[in-house]
Amino acid sequence: MDVFSLKILASDKVVFEGKCEKMTIPCFDGEKGILAHHENILMATNVGITKFTPQGEKEQVYFTGLGFIEVLNNDVTFLVQTSERPDEIDKNRALEAKERAEEALRQKRSQMEYHHSQASLSRAMARLKATSKYM
Repeated sequence: MDVFSLKILASDKVVFEGKCEKMTIPCFDGEKGILAHHENILMATNVGITKFTPQGEKEQVYFTGLGFIEVLNNDVTFLVQTSERPDEIDKNRALEAKERAEEALRQKRSQMEYHHSQASLSRAMARLKATSKYM
């Protein structure tokens, strides 16, 4: 199978650097798949589940925060705010964050606070999905 170079960088660590067979990323309009020799792109990515298959290995799954991905000449660079494997996520903490965000949404607040609460809820839901589906 053809491969491409992949580098995933979170704000605090290098998540992965090496050859990869395929990748799926969360975008604002759904999921996008990347294979070798993908067209050149630069786009924003959403909070959600990122999956990739290193060359000759099993698929790896991560929860990733907001970010950007660049595909240029078969080299992929994925920059994200946060990145966690499902086994690194504290499910109880994610449930508490979900409840706090839902409560904040129920309260009538400013437009900015509403959007902040929506983002918090989205992160919590994606983290819970990662723990329930991939552990």
